Amino acid sequence: MVGKLLTVSILISLLGGCASNQETYISHSVNSSANNSYQPTRSSVDIVSNFLQWRMSKLPHEDQVKQEQAVFFALDNSDEGEVVEWYSDINNSSGKVSIMMSYPQGSGYCRVIFSQINYNNKSRDFKETACRNGSVDWRFIRR
Repeated sequence: MVGKLLTVSILISLLGGCASNQETYISHSVNSSANNSYQPTRSSVDIVSNFLQWRMSKLPHEDQVKQEQAVFFALDNSDEGEVVEWYSDINNSSGKVSIMMSYPQGSGYCRVIFSQINYNNKSRDFKETACRNGSVDWRFIRR
């Protein structure tokens, strides 16, 4: 009996995951590089070059934390169009987050955010959607 219940619960969770066309992920702006132009990858040299460019333009950990805090502060507290900004004197980096729109989704709602990070003389823009469905946690989605 326990084996059947376990099998049924696993099947339900697998089928539930197949029914959704949205993938949950961590805010892209927090872990990404400020660089947005890379070489086409025709060789292993191009791959290494792109990796080094990505690594040199990736926010340092303390700035990733500032960006993440700005994203969640905006999601929880900002009205549409308001801008949340952060700046780091140490790394000469900065970021902005703004809520572009909100809309109902199921029993919760979603918010579309626009982020910009500036680091190492590079600037990059991000557009993301985060949804909250009856819980206190935001879930970032890709469509």
